[in-house]
Amino acid sequence: MSSSRSISSAPIKTTLALLFLLVATIARGDTLYLKSGMSITVTKAQEKDGKIEYWVAEDEYSIDKSEVLKIEHGDAPSVSAPSAAGAPSVQDLTRREPATAAAQHDRLKLPLPTGPQQNDAYWKGLRDRIMVRDAIDDQRLAEIEIQHDNRTTANAFYLAGVTAMQRGDADKASGYFGHAIQAMPEQVELLKWHAVALATIGKYPDAANELERATTLQPDSADLLRMLGLARYDADRTGDAMAAWKHAMEIDPDATTRYYLHKAERELQVEEKSKSKQSRHFMLHYQGEQNAPGLQQQLLATLEDAYQDIARQIGYEPRENIIVILYTQQQFVDITEAPSWAGALNDGKLRIPIGGVAAVGPELQRVLKHELTHSFLNSLASGHCPVWLNEGLAQLMEPRSASMYSQQLSPLFLKRKAIPFAVLEHSFTRFSPLQAEVAYAESLAAVEYLNGRYGMGEIVRMMQSIGSGVEPEAALRNSTGMDYAVLGQRIGESLARGQ
Repeated sequence: MSSSRSISSAPIKTTLALLFLLVATIARGDTLYLKSGMSITVTKAQEKDGKIEYWVAEDEYSIDKSEVLKIEHGDAPSVSAPSAAGAPSVQDLTRREPATAAAQHDRLKLPLPTGPQQNDAYWKGLRDRIMVRDAIDDQRLAEIEIQHDNRTTANAFYLAGVTAMQRGDADKASGYFGHAIQAMPEQVELLKWHAVALATIGKYPDAANELERATTLQPDSADLLRMLGLARYDADRTGDAMAAWKHAMEIDPDATTRYYLHKAERELQVEEKSKSKQSRHFMLHYQGEQNAPGLQQQLLATLEDAYQDIARQIGYEPRENIIVILYTQQQFVDITEAPSWAGALNDGKLRIPIGGVAAVGPELQRVLKHELTHSFLNSLASGHCPVWLNEGLAQLMEPRSASMYSQQLSPLFLKRKAIPFAVLEHSFTRFSPLQAEVAYAESLAAVEYLNGRYGMGEIVRMMQSIGSGVEPEAALRNSTGMDYAVLGQRIGESLARGQ
């Protein structure tokens, strides 16, 4: 989930200054290193009854010992923020809150099916037939196809498709799965894989069509119906998605599907009252009585201008049209469940609160461009773009600059008191308003530094690498030679020099 704020630079500078002053006065605490790769800076930590108890200021938490790799005492600074009364109280910027279903998806992504057992002798033999030096050989696939052995042909193209998906090439995988289905059109597993590949490259209506074919073959499969609901939802068929999810709930109820149904029901209430306008790259849903005359056309024109500018800067365009939904402020809060500081939301659809707006002004232009950038980046990185990179680029495109925060940000980075980038890979929606301000400022500073030092082309290559399955820090290291710690140090030095 990606969100933007409508905040002037002055409050951010004040926030960062206050945060730094409080950071500088806090004693060093304990650090929990988790097996997930996260670290948590706390006031105090101890083991008790198979759990690790830890305190953040006066607040006590616990975590299963099995999730903790090690505890280091007095090894890292605690980070503080003002309490309601204005006095310092330590806040844990690294503790991950339980994610809601909404926060886990930029789109309602289709789950990846189980692939072939590649250690099995049959599949190993087939792999040897279609691969040359660890690369899929299309000529060998064609030679298998012309032998008219449908089972072998389907399996060969199926294996090629799974391999291409694992390597991040969903476009090529889609073609392979298409050939496999031509050979054996009633294989549900092939239809599922093809749907996932199509959805990955933004062809949501086609993905839904493949899953509809699959459900005619297995009409009582709850898993298939759940997948069908996801594909229909992403294809802007909310009512049809609900029908699939309701059928799945009748067969095998589960909490995630129940959440999706609840989310879709609220959205459908708005959509049923909405009108639509379409432009070259956008489908706009709005309620006529809630918006000023002509506003919809202004919004579409503004979005098209922003689309062209972003495409020019990053050299990439999303494959699918982008859905934009206008809400009243209350509808936006009720439907998105976004935090109070969010000024818009992009969860695969651009959700914009427009209450009281009569025309597209500079601030709304920035919000629209920010959220639209997320659509480009989610497509470019196949939905895997880390949040710091996603939000940093979205701010850069508005455009914003971190130079106005250099005096406050530079010491945070140089003294290693900034929020770690490993933490900023994940959703900012769990942050308090103050924490979110710092997270956004750090993200902008990071992307501005990378763009100035390495150029947008290298950032795009890094995102494509992440989209293929490379971990964000590894992709950063491959592109720049830096890990997160070195990146923070370089940003701090650059800000200190005013560059």
